[in-house]
Amino acid sequence: MNKKDYFYAALAGFITGIFAIPIFANLNVDIPYRAVVLLFGVPLLWMFGIWLGKFLARWLPFMYQFAKFSVTGFLSTAIDFGILNFLILVSGSAAGIVFSVFKTISFIVANINSYLWNKFWTFKKPRDATESKSEEDAAAAKEYVKFLLVSLIGLLINVGVASLVVNVVGPQFGIGQTGWANIGAVAGSASALIWNFVGYKLIVFKV
Repeated sequence: MNKKDYFYAALAGFITGIFAIPIFANLNVDIPYRAVVLLFGVPLLWMFGIWLGKFLARWLPFMYQFAKFSVTGFLSTAIDFGILNFLILVSGSAAGIVFSVFKTISFIVANINSYLWNKFWTFKKPRDATESKSEEDAAAAKEYVKFLLVSLIGLLINVGVASLVVNVVGPQFGIGQTGWANIGAVAGSASALIWNFVGYKLIVFKV
């Protein structure tokens, strides 16, 4: 672990805080000093997560990489939820086919972010000096195809579970439609989390 990992964790935390703003706004959640907590507290929390992952890696070697994956995952989830809530906020629609379209859009943007962070930070592999430029480009294209296939399955899991919770199960326990839409999004993201980590680690970015 080096200082760059703490910098990337802090940057991811700051961006996470930015995208969390429309989430709180749409849910009408007000916390004291919200801007300070989101834009400064979250980066510190993500940096602590990286330190904790390194500490736990003494006994479970994969935990350091999983800590970076978790930071990346929280960032991508914030982007996913932030865009989703922004679209709900400006459209006033939080159910039906419109919700599924919004969820697909937010997931795709978040997934692109996930690819870049996982490729260049979480699962970063050393460059093979023996490869020519054409071989390197071919390997990168093959890697992206595998990432796309894993991500499409993740998309089906994420959007499918979220849509099931929102459109089939429907609001429960007195929770409003907007709040339930976010619960559906949480269920979708949680369902795809394990699949994404295993798929990215063992299929896409396998060393």
